[in-house]
Amino acid sequence: MASSLQSKRLILPGLAIFVVLIYLLSILVPKRPIWQPKYIREWDPDSNTTLPVENFALLPARRSPRYAIASSVMTARFSQYAMMLAYTLQKHNDLAALDAELILLVRTKGKDAVTPQNITRLEQVGWKIMDETDLDFENVDKNLIRPYHRYNLNKLYLWSYTQYERIVFIDADTACKGSIAELFQQPGEIAGAPDVWWDILEDTRINSGVLTFRPSIEEFRTMVRSVSDPRLHKPNDADQAFLNAYFKFRFHALPYKYNYNIIMYQHHRSTWDKFWNEAVIVHFTTKKPMPTKFCRKGCHEWEPSEWYSMLCREMLAFYGYENELPVLG
Repeated sequence: MASSLQSKRLILPGLAIFVVLIYLLSILVPKRPIWQPKYIREWDPDSNTTLPVENFALLPARRSPRYAIASSVMTARFSQYAMMLAYTLQKHNDLAALDAELILLVRTKGKDAVTPQNITRLEQVGWKIMDETDLDFENVDKNLIRPYHRYNLNKLYLWSYTQYERIVFIDADTACKGSIAELFQQPGEIAGAPDVWWDILEDTRINSGVLTFRPSIEEFRTMVRSVSDPRLHKPNDADQAFLNAYFKFRFHALPYKYNYNIIMYQHHRSTWDKFWNEAVIVHFTTKKPMPTKFCRKGCHEWEPSEWYSMLCREMLAFYGYENELPVLG
């Protein structure tokens, strides 16, 4: 009996000490907030599985893509072309593998501006929207610029997007039919394909519909100031004439395949046919395609127009749209 009592005397203090220790630990050790899950799952690209991550602080930092593929839509009507461009770019290019994203410079204020409905559809097909106000230039009357080019100088904003190492700019009235990976590896400040005219197949000037360049805040500021220089910008000029004057002797030429101008089909047909299979970006400069309407034999540009219409029907089916491009404006 005596030994039993003695055992109880030894156990009871031990239990008391244990309870006190548990209580102290509950006070001193920080608790996990009730809103935070025990772990979250992080995707492992090597094993294509998710792995538990015990601490949020250990998650890898998220960063912006290294490169951007940019375009611009200054009026609602051009939204339909930008949707097609996004679809064809992603059809032939793996953006994740390129470490690139699609960014679209838009204008949402003023006459004929891009509408909220436009933006909804543009985002649906993959564009990251960059809404900017119109650039103003000292002593430059933009009303003197040809109406269909009036807002094109807003393109200069892209030089200020220094979160990207390099930007490939492509006009919205184009369609892609191949890989553009090479455009991100071009040397120098800026490159563009030579322009084409009805009487000139090999121009020394570039067409600004496809450009690859390095963004720079200093360059952006200098360019904006330079638009006010009458030696570099004439009253009715838009972006193309200015860029050719500003970057004179500094740009280098891309192959024609990266800016396959519809003028070649219209006035240099043998060259168009010869290199069509190599073309990567087809540019509808002087004749805009009607995305959902056919241009059968009888109209002059029936072959490239029908090719574009075929791609449009493909896009409509891919996104589940019915009969026509769902773009309001």
